[in-house]
Amino acid sequence: MDLSNWSLYYKQHETDGGLTTTQMCYEPRVSPDKKTFCMNFCYPCDYQKNQQRISYTPEHVEFAFNREIKYLEIFKNCPWAPEILDITDKKIFIRWYGKTCNDSLYRDQDLNLNWYTDIETIILDQVNMGYLKASMYPHSHYYDDQGNMRTIDFYATVEKSNPYLDYQEIIGLIGTDTDRFMQAQENAQLNIETIFKSGLLHYSKWPINLTEIYNKIYVDR
Repeated sequence: MDLSNWSLYYKQHETDGGLTTTQMCYEPRVSPDKKTFCMNFCYPCDYQKNQQRISYTPEHVEFAFNREIKYLEIFKNCPWAPEILDITDKKIFIRWYGKTCNDSLYRDQDLNLNWYTDIETIILDQVNMGYLKASMYPHSHYYDDQGNMRTIDFYATVEKSNPYLDYQEIIGLIGTDTDRFMQAQENAQLNIETIFKSGLLHYSKWPINLTEIYNKIYVDR
């Protein structure tokens, strides 16, 4: 499918108010009628050219695409899973509702008042199923037209019993503007649970940190 007339999606920067890229794995595009979102795992991809990469190969993109597909299948029956319209040629097409929670929070100031309860439900559902999803940012979550929060960006999800990814497989998908990933490196692997914990406590980018969710997972049990 030709996506040349589909708009690139940029999130609202959380501090400077401008537009910026959402991640380092795929090209996000929105259809002209704003009813379909495409995760285009293309290579090369100019979308992330504003950030330097340590390494970037077709194998890194293939790795991210395969992981996204894997967890979309695992979570497909969950009420917060995206509504998949089609998957073809490393493109994932999702039913779209116009904006992400990032837009609601940082641009429109109309974030659903139940956002904390909704993301808590999603994260605890995943943990209870045995998984940790590293991407918990507002731009990875959105509301459908029935007021249900849904989520995307599963490529860095791991099993709680084995929360490691090989560093060389994911290095090309990591931006150089943060040391979070370096802090999670253990020899030749990344401990995604370390990233998950720091996301809950410090880096979620929601109106408040997700400390209560952290406590339910790691303190109160």
